[in-house]
Amino acid sequence: MENLDETAVQKFYNGKSIFMTGGTGFLGKIIMEKLLRTCQIDTIYLLIRSKKGKDIHTRAEDLFDDVLYDRLRQHNPKFRHKIHPIAGDCALPGLGISAHDREVICKSVNVVFHVAATVRFDEKLNIAMGINVRGTKEILELCRGIEHLKAVVHVSTAYANCNRPDIDEKFYTYPITGAEALKTYEGLDDETLERIGSEHSKSWPNTYTYTKALAEDLIRTDSKGLPVAIVRPAIVLPTAKEPIAGWIDNLYGPTGMVVGVGAGLIHVCHVHRDNKAELVPVDMCVNAILVCAKDRATREHKEVPIVNFVTTAENKIRWRQYIDYAWSYGSQVPTLKSIWYTVFTVTDSHLIFSLLWFLYHTLPAFFMDICFRLVGKRPKMVDIYRKAKKFSDAILFFTHTKFTFTSTNMEALWENLSARDKEIFYFDMAKLNWSSYIKDSVEGTRQYLLKDPLSTIKAAKKRQQRFKVMHYFLVYTLYAVLGMLVTLLLMKLLLPST
Repeated sequence: MENLDETAVQKFYNGKSIFMTGGTGFLGKIIMEKLLRTCQIDTIYLLIRSKKGKDIHTRAEDLFDDVLYDRLRQHNPKFRHKIHPIAGDCALPGLGISAHDREVICKSVNVVFHVAATVRFDEKLNIAMGINVRGTKEILELCRGIEHLKAVVHVSTAYANCNRPDIDEKFYTYPITGAEALKTYEGLDDETLERIGSEHSKSWPNTYTYTKALAEDLIRTDSKGLPVAIVRPAIVLPTAKEPIAGWIDNLYGPTGMVVGVGAGLIHVCHVHRDNKAELVPVDMCVNAILVCAKDRATREHKEVPIVNFVTTAENKIRWRQYIDYAWSYGSQVPTLKSIWYTVFTVTDSHLIFSLLWFLYHTLPAFFMDICFRLVGKRPKMVDIYRKAKKFSDAILFFTHTKFTFTSTNMEALWENLSARDKEIFYFDMAKLNWSSYIKDSVEGTRQYLLKDPLSTIKAAKKRQQRFKVMHYFLVYTLYAVLGMLVTLLLMKLLLPST
């Protein structure tokens, strides 16, 4: 019997079965939670692989032992019966799915969300190609066999076309097509693949963005007759409000910088402060993805619709503002997980950054490792800062390059929603309050990523005061020693010898 209180988007998902890749990831977890809490779906078929000795059922159960699903548990304690794990892997032929599971998917599924991807910027090209490009090809082939398919949403990235400054909601062409890349790179040894791939991908900063571009090109050429849409999220940050504010489970992008600074580990950041920061809350991004699927299924489209999910022109935020907000709110909620006093310098100069990194990080790490060796412990600080430097270099391109994104399709999706759907599936980036959002993000990162409850703030502040005294004692001692050395040197040079 039809529920008259359901909105148009909810009615679309009513009774639908979903096939989903990437459900164990950041975006995927939020998609599942939102669908299970707000829509009367039938089943979510979740592609999942065994990992670290855990089978797919154990991994699926572990997913839901998270505060993220507390609200869903209160709403529907028996939701887990709607999750059907499917053994597979996007890097394998046929997605590694058994014949039986493939038959179930083809007969039962109505909507496909392809979210899985390797997001490591420094991933080897053969691995990134296997997951991001060949995995997309396998998804399209699977979709051709689904009997009652209504919509397929491929989650890309706003930076798939970062080889150009102006990025519209459309397909672009590349030096090599996705299909050609799969054929050309197949069977090559790693050294040859890296050499040829480097030539083809020289306009992209890393293998992640390059292979996501090739995946989009595969959809351009191989999705004829399929109800496919593409959503390109910008840099995805913690939840704005659903199901809880500030939830996050990874260190990607600016969150890694915030954690590094807050932990007293990072003291210098290389950021172009006046550039626009393309940041989006994960829950708003998910709402746009769900609405996009409904729109693709229920409205005529002459070509594959592409949605840039980015900040709107009237509500842009610059890196300077993001840093100021994060610093202001972060200093109010220090963490007990910190290892030193929270103090840092921001510069857009490569020379100054390199010099300060050496002075603030490399030298101290070297001496700390010497101390570790002297007390019989394994040295680790040089390696930690080497990884931190690698992370800083990886995001440098995105903080120093100016991009202009169109978001006409995103804004049209929003405007076409009913008032009630706008409440349930909220994603109006024009109205996002950046100050309060970043405050919630900082607090959420502390609670959900660092696992440090807000009840420890008082103790953490006392700890920061002790670190502050130690920090400035060492700094002024160093200044004094350097001053004495300079004075002695000047006296030796300027005073006559006797």
